[in-house]
Amino acid sequence: MLNEQPPDPKRRAHPLDAGAPPPGGSSPRPKQQVTLHIPSVRPLVTYTLLGIMIGIFILRAFSPELDESLLLWGANERSAVLGGGAIYRLFTAMFLHAGVYDQFGGFAFEGSLHLIFNAYMIYVVGSNIEKLFGHVRYTLIFLLGGLAGSIASILLGGGGYSVGASGAVFALLGAQFVYLYQHRKLLGVGGRRQMNALIQLLAINLIFGFVTNAAGAAVRIDNWAHIGGALGGLALAFGIAPLFIVRSHPEIPGHLIADDINPLRRRLWAVSAYVVVLMLILIFARQTYVG
Repeated sequence: MLNEQPPDPKRRAHPLDAGAPPPGGSSPRPKQQVTLHIPSVRPLVTYTLLGIMIGIFILRAFSPELDESLLLWGANERSAVLGGGAIYRLFTAMFLHAGVYDQFGGFAFEGSLHLIFNAYMIYVVGSNIEKLFGHVRYTLIFLLGGLAGSIASILLGGGGYSVGASGAVFALLGAQFVYLYQHRKLLGVGGRRQMNALIQLLAINLIFGFVTNAAGAAVRIDNWAHIGGALGGLALAFGIAPLFIVRSHPEIPGHLIADDINPLRRRLWAVSAYVVVLMLILIFARQTYVG
């Protein structure tokens, strides 16, 4: 048995509650569809990031020697970052993926799969996030969220060389979750379903990573990069994600328009605080490693 509270006649109706029966009414009104206009941009940064990753992969395919040299130069690795001060590796590792060639000089198919999976996730999730967040906020979440993943990898990972954009991908997933959570009333049942699907996706990937690593697979999944990226994306998005409120469209009767009340220019302090925290963590880790 379910206990239902009587409707509050003083409650202010949500703009999307069209079609709800009036308080105390006996016959429900027919549902009315509402058109909501949300400002968006073309995902140009997403296409650029994908172009860079695919271009680097093609360049590495020219020879096994070039493939190995680029991997050794740009991969994320604890001693090189903390001991050698090669901070650039925290960023370049996001644009590198598993080797094109194996140790015998033959084509390594798993390297292509690594790139294909991350590229697909960036295209599907990233393009949607960029449309809603805008170019600058999207770029910040991708790079700074990925940076959190790279730092978590060298601090908590098992060592060795780590490459791939999966930390940045998980940052995008974290940002998407924040967007869905903050607009859960506006998006309704569809938004809640997407949140549940995101939670399941994150859990499956983490469990698969732990199982693969425990089994001693040849190619290990960097779960700490995934966790760090997801947390970085969550933290950044809570600070800078767009927060839409709905009002009547000023030019189209019967339509609604979404206004962003959380513009980036007012939240630059949150980005600065995020960067400072990551830098302090990195400085402390380097001092501890060198000392």
